[in-house]
Amino acid sequence: MGQVVVLGLISGGIYALFALGVVMVHRGTGVLTFANGEVGTAGLFLAALLVDGWEIPLPFMDNPTLPALPWPVGALAAVLFAAGLGCLFELLVVRRMGVSDPVAVAVATVGLALFLLAGEFQLFGESPKELAAPVDGTVEIAGVLVTPTQIAGLVLAIALGFGLQAVLRRTDFGLGILAAAQDPSAVRLVGVPLSRISLTVWGAGAALAAIASLLVEPTVGVFGPGYASELYVVGLAAAVVGGLNSLPGAVVGGVTLGIAESAATRYLSGIGLSGLRYVVVLVVLLAVLIGRQTIPDLLKRLDEQTGRPAEARA
Repeated sequence: MGQVVVLGLISGGIYALFALGVVMVHRGTGVLTFANGEVGTAGLFLAALLVDGWEIPLPFMDNPTLPALPWPVGALAAVLFAAGLGCLFELLVVRRMGVSDPVAVAVATVGLALFLLAGEFQLFGESPKELAAPVDGTVEIAGVLVTPTQIAGLVLAIALGFGLQAVLRRTDFGLGILAAAQDPSAVRLVGVPLSRISLTVWGAGAALAAIASLLVEPTVGVFGPGYASELYVVGLAAAVVGGLNSLPGAVVGGVTLGIAESAATRYLSGIGLSGLRYVVVLVVLLAVLIGRQTIPDLLKRLDEQTGRPAEARA
């Protein structure tokens, strides 16, 4: 059981980082973005170019080779690049769409993901690429060998989830983000421009996806076009499980899915079910959504039968 929990926490930390990006964008704009997985993958390619000193795959240059740079430099460049992509998308697409239906903006994010995917195939091809881990070595926890990068992913997810929530609730800019999607008038009352909030949340969401991609890649070992989008789908589900508008909830949702996936892999792998990760995600997601609909009704009926008001029961 200890191994299931440890493995679940490791996976859950990465899912939580993706989920935090989803919640940031949705909290500030009311939009579900589907592009950040591929934004994270694009950041990985840039980091690998810088860290491993690849040849630059550009048709108008004679394949010059970049000097190899330290991992932190490549990682920082990847995060800044991803944040820049998020901000650029907000400036060129989201802002021009104005007050469009959030569904229309969500569809536009699918277009961005496909554009990045096509660019990655064109520049780097289909063959798997590698990015060296920032720190070597392992630590044994409950019989599981855990790398420092995996531990960093979980710690960072928890710190960001609860830390960002505190910032949002204790600063005028944070309160503006909390109110942006529901009450734009309240945002103006605290003196924060809506355009600045939108730019910030799109950039922050993309940066979080790049961080998650950088931290999970050493565990898998290789990556290619579309690599982080598969994990990002689970991050989307984790955000929904956590309530979609709660940063700490995104962490809880990611850990919940991670532990559920780990338990299913441990105890159900013998049944030969393909796509077990997605089956687990679907089951947990449906259970949470159905529970949110049925539990309040059941409690209300219980109160009616016992003759007690809801306040007395609480």
